[in-house]
Amino acid sequence: MKSLFLILIITLTFAFSLFGQQCDSCKMDFDKLLRLNKKTVIGQIDLERGLQITKKLYTLRYVDYIEKVVNNESIVSHSLTRTYSEICFKAGGEIGVDYYFKYLAYTNESAEEERSYALEKLFVKYPMIVLNRIGKNLELLDLLTWGFLNNRYYGAKNPLDNEDYTAMTIYKNTPKPVLNKDNCKKIFFETIPSLKDKYTKYKFQIDYIINTAIKSLKERK
Repeated sequence: MKSLFLILIITLTFAFSLFGQQCDSCKMDFDKLLRLNKKTVIGQIDLERGLQITKKLYTLRYVDYIEKVVNNESIVSHSLTRTYSEICFKAGGEIGVDYYFKYLAYTNESAEEERSYALEKLFVKYPMIVLNRIGKNLELLDLLTWGFLNNRYYGAKNPLDNEDYTAMTIYKNTPKPVLNKDNCKKIFFETIPSLKDKYTKYKFQIDYIINTAIKSLKERK
């Protein structure tokens, strides 16, 4: 599906000046995260260890796993946010959600879109836990809405769900867009049918997500 940008290429000129000899140690730390992500069962110790590694890498701005360097350019394969979010997803339940929110808080100044994509995926899996955690925090609701708009742009089932760097990748055969202002509410409940029976309890948040998404879709026209 992907074009020649199947493997994302990022110039390392700036990165080398920033990291110098730190690149090898950063990659080793990222390797630890990738090993954690391969575990079948993720516990609190794993989540905490992963969070500390992730914070360190984020602080150093090593947010992409560099497979190798060719002609001063890096070939990257994993984003830091997606990798840690998958660890949280595997842990599941309140503890998995809680640790992802810890990561969101730590990276609060980041404009990286993958943060919202991962939040929405957690929301789909654990809707009530996520909404209870968010409450009426409009900043987090906006982040969740942005994730919904992008993850469900091609329908309730996202054909790019297993892809990383979807916001930065050029696709040769782009799926046909499905989400629009008229079917937004329908797709929302198709994505998370369990919220139909919980609408009264979570009315403020559900209405906010749907109405904000519809407003954004109208502005795209």
